[in-house]
Amino acid sequence: MKISIAGSGKIVGEVMQMLHDEFCGRIEVTGIFAREQSRQKAETLCQQTGHPHTVVYTDYDQMLQHCEADIVYIANANHVHYSYALKAMQAGHHVLVEKPVAIDRAQTDALYDCALQHCVFCIPAYSLLYMPLYQRLYEVLPQLGRIRMVNCCYAQYSSRYDRYLKGDVAPAFDPRQAGGALMDLNVYNLCFTIGLFGPPCFSRIVDNKGYNGVDTSGCLILQYPGFYATLNAAKDCDGHNFGSIQGENGFIEVQGSVSVMESVRICIRGHEPVTWTAPAHRHRLSYEFEEVLHLLEDRDQCHINIPLVSRVAQEIAICIDHAKVN
Repeated sequence: MKISIAGSGKIVGEVMQMLHDEFCGRIEVTGIFAREQSRQKAETLCQQTGHPHTVVYTDYDQMLQHCEADIVYIANANHVHYSYALKAMQAGHHVLVEKPVAIDRAQTDALYDCALQHCVFCIPAYSLLYMPLYQRLYEVLPQLGRIRMVNCCYAQYSSRYDRYLKGDVAPAFDPRQAGGALMDLNVYNLCFTIGLFGPPCFSRIVDNKGYNGVDTSGCLILQYPGFYATLNAAKDCDGHNFGSIQGENGFIEVQGSVSVMESVRICIRGHEPVTWTAPAHRHRLSYEFEEVLHLLEDRDQCHINIPLVSRVAQEIAICIDHAKVN
């Protein structure tokens, strides 16, 4: 499979290194788009991650027209995911779009409409949905009985927060560029919850606002029949990261952020606790790229439920819209 990339940030470097280490040439990075001022950064990135023959483009349209690629990985700034994904699909490419897929429901729906019109896939890169440990949760959930509470927390003191406090606003803290705790971190908790329980009946948010109106931390509350889910995220402090699903017959504890899913503890009343651990040799992002590879080259081996992952992305967008209103 051949892939081209839009973006040259931290996540792109992580992905390119993972593709080199774990896919042994099965996925070839043929091109990468970067802004003119980031050309050198992108060229260095290609050399350092084992992709010396990847062509660096500073004209996105040119990459879409001339770079041979089966799919475009959209991994640039949050607020331009929509426009870059839309343009790639209009050029006939499948797209794998980093979180958030778009900044609202209207943009998300427009992306999926475009995918249908051009007979291409628009795949949300919510890595959690493709992780084996997450898939196994569907099997054990019925054993918990009636669900009574869901709690998730993802707190990570941002490396850019000190700069922000001094008036230097990076995209991660710019609400006009879809920055903030909800868009950067709480989307993982939303994905975890909506992927397992579907759309909530109601949602609202309470958050801490910075001097420019960005949410530096906050709590998103989702209402389901019989229980509430409280989803906490913070870029202005550190904390204990976890995911928890509590039912009348037991509970599930994700140890650490649900975005990583390294370890899951299952406690069912009357049974010994069981701990599941993710394979140490696999990068957390490798599963989504493996599924995309199967989707495009070996459909029988693919486990992606396209309607499900698309629905999750749309419901996340609805919750984000509600949060903006609140």
